Amino acid sequence: MKKLILIAIIASSFVTLSFSFYYMLKIYQSDLSMSSSAGEPMVPKHEERIVIISQEQGSFMMNAIQKGAHEAAEEHHIKIDFWGVYRSNLEGLIKQIDIAIASKASGIVVEGVDHPDFNLMVKKATEKGIPIITINSDAPSSLRKSYIGSDHYQEGIIMGEYIATQLQGKGVVGVIKNLSSPSTDDLRLKGLREVFSKYDGLKIVTAANDPEMSQPKMQTNDILNHYPNVTAFIGLTTESGESIVQAARSRSRTKEYPIFLFDDSPQTIMLIKNGQVKAGLSQHYEDMGILSVNLMKRWLDATQLPLENSYFTPISVVTSSGEKEKALENHSK
Repeated sequence: MKKLILIAIIASSFVTLSFSFYYMLKIYQSDLSMSSSAGEPMVPKHEERIVIISQEQGSFMMNAIQKGAHEAAEEHHIKIDFWGVYRSNLEGLIKQIDIAIASKASGIVVEGVDHPDFNLMVKKATEKGIPIITINSDAPSSLRKSYIGSDHYQEGIIMGEYIATQLQGKGVVGVIKNLSSPSTDDLRLKGLREVFSKYDGLKIVTAANDPEMSQPKMQTNDILNHYPNVTAFIGLTTESGESIVQAARSRSRTKEYPIFLFDDSPQTIMLIKNGQVKAGLSQHYEDMGILSVNLMKRWLDATQLPLENSYFTPISVVTSSGEKEKALENHSK
């Protein structure tokens, strides 16, 4: 009996010693690991955070920008947040920027608005040491660090030359505008007018300058009512094609109205393939997203200070062939 008790005690002691040895070994390995990496700083996976804010959250344009930005953020190991309003809303957009400033974002990329209230918010961010880059639409009078996107004036030139060729230098062209965000459309219209001025047979007409004429379909009907000799339409607003087509179709003369658009949304591409729209314009939104993150990273790393005033992304005419005919390469200004 005593012998059995002795064996049990020895076995118990052996088990205890084994566990003690095991835990001592783990502690030693942990200490060794800490010692070997003592000279290497602990770098957080997402040390920097960029907030991208849109006036048209959920749109084709913004989804493409976000795709490109996310790709670049992954490459740079930067955390990125996508915020915005779902309808063009200056008050809501400014509120989003203010929240991003309060959250201490490393940098903010936002669709610009040429408005004093927007400029004041950019100034506030600058004073807090938060750089702001505008994307897709600019606010040139603000303290933004740079603008990334299409040269909207050149868009008008490129599309104007294409339309003039398609119409053989003749026709009355109805222009559909975005009344809530006129600055971008004003630049496009300036380019169109410059090209059309070279042709005696080309004339631009627009709907009545009335806030109630905000919808593309209403503008199209107003032009048809006041200019019965109109021969073609240009939609400056994004995704306005279907409204223009419907209004023209209601007059039973759809095929007589070549329609040109300044976007290449899936809806526009379908209208082009169906022959209801003559051509669209691609602004390469993914390129904007990629470039915005890359340039913000350069600013945050102080590897390129200051940035160029503007970085223009490519512009392409999209035709019924489904191919994008690149008309303008990247350039800075």
